Amino acid sequence: MATNKLKLMIVDDEYLIRELLKKRINWDEFGMEIVCEASSAYEALDMVEEFMPDIIFTDICMPAMDGIEFSRIVIERHPNIRIVVLTGHDEFEYAKRSIKVGISDFLLKPINGQEIKKVVLSLKQKLEFERNNSYEFEKLKKQLKENLPYLKEKFLYELLQKDLELDEIKDTISYYKLNFNMDYDYYQAVIIEVSSSDSNKNLGEEQKIMLEMQCKDILIQYFRNDIFIFIFSENDKRIAILSNDESIDISECCEAIKVLVINRLKCFINIGIGNMVKGLRNIRYSYKEACDALDYKIIVGKNQIVSYNELAFSAKKQWIIQPNTTEKLKFYIKAGLENKTELLIDDLFKEFGNIQSYTIDRIRLVSFDVVLACLHVLSELGINISDVWTDKIQPYDYIFKADTLPEIKMCLKDLTLNIISKINSLNSKKVNIVIKQIKEYIEINLENSDISLSGIAKIFYLNQSHLSRLFKQETGQTIVEYITKVRIEKAIELLRKTDMKVYQVGEKVGICDSHYFSIVFKKFTGLSINDFRKK
Repeated sequence: MATNKLKLMIVDDEYLIRELLKKRINWDEFGMEIVCEASSAYEALDMVEEFMPDIIFTDICMPAMDGIEFSRIVIERHPNIRIVVLTGHDEFEYAKRSIKVGISDFLLKPINGQEIKKVVLSLKQKLEFERNNSYEFEKLKKQLKENLPYLKEKFLYELLQKDLELDEIKDTISYYKLNFNMDYDYYQAVIIEVSSSDSNKNLGEEQKIMLEMQCKDILIQYFRNDIFIFIFSENDKRIAILSNDESIDISECCEAIKVLVINRLKCFINIGIGNMVKGLRNIRYSYKEACDALDYKIIVGKNQIVSYNELAFSAKKQWIIQPNTTEKLKFYIKAGLENKTELLIDDLFKEFGNIQSYTIDRIRLVSFDVVLACLHVLSELGINISDVWTDKIQPYDYIFKADTLPEIKMCLKDLTLNIISKINSLNSKKVNIVIKQIKEYIEINLENSDISLSGIAKIFYLNQSHLSRLFKQETGQTIVEYITKVRIEKAIELLRKTDMKVYQVGEKVGICDSHYFSIVFKKFTGLSINDFRKK
């Protein structure tokens, strides 16, 4: 029997009626199959449980138990079964009462083939519609079941992020069967971030996800016996731990977790711990503190655990460089002002003259801003950090590892002076290229008597004063002096190698006035043109 066919059952105490129903239409054409038949209601009740038909045709008038009572019992037990009552004209009013028990339709005797087809098609459409809906519903239920772990994590993440109503939180906890200890009602958030231990290794997206999953597995194993600890992923590829367990010191657990993860995965790990809070709605405050503590990794470095309550915040003094000071530092570096740069770095750390044990973190924070300003300068000028800082330990790592103010200041001064040296070197190369191009331009256009400082500055998009200063600095001559020198050198060459007249030579080198040409030539060589030719 095909599994997609509708199953049909016939109940009638008359054998001929049952046979008539079986042969009146071709049931197979309608995707149906008669699976059983019964001659009494009592016999039929047992068969219903055995065959579970989709549709039952039953006579209304049968001995011991009539069709209406039989229908009522079947529908109470199996609401999805459709029942069609067979009745005569004189029983029709009586049959109407069967509507109350949930009868689907009626067929009047004598049985008509067309009427049977009409009723059968109607029932088939309804059953198929219900089956499709049931299939879709079961499919959704299956998907929901498969996605339940993800949905639980999504809710826990929302619990950390959003200000949810308490009733909404409790309803969702109940729906997902999350095992919170409501009698304790204290919560603490922890955020964990892992990264490759190889600083030169750029992890791909898949490798990052795998590293996070491996770390998460370690955490799940570590807390496998702690029913009030929840471990789930964040959107930023970080892992969150939510503790609702009064018997656990989460800080001690984090110390053990750090050692486990480093040893097993050979990676860097940073852990931020928020303060304990009371009440489900306040979990987000502990989470925010955990995130702030984790962000402190830029100060304390890799493989560190930071608790929010250990951060020494101060409202009286500024922990970061003011924007105007940052801009001043960047200007000094770009302008190549080494002394001013060093003095500014010294000034930044004046307030740390009397160092106390807790100020090292503040020193690192200010240092971080100096490094950031340096990186901005390098980025603006298209210079790679490796071109100016050749040590294997990068500035950030050096600052994280340094324990004294002199070491940190030395690192920052070396960095800024290296950048200045690199910028000066690049500027010098650029100036050399420009000066070379200007010289080539003068050589090519030597016959042009209008060559001048202003003309050249306009062609090369330079300020006249700046161009004059650069040219003098690079060549030891002004542009006018250089043009005159090149003209006279060219004139000497022409006088030696050709029989050109004086005025012709003058025109060739851009000095059309013969008298002025003679004066300039004698001033440059110490000889008149005629004396020079005689020699």
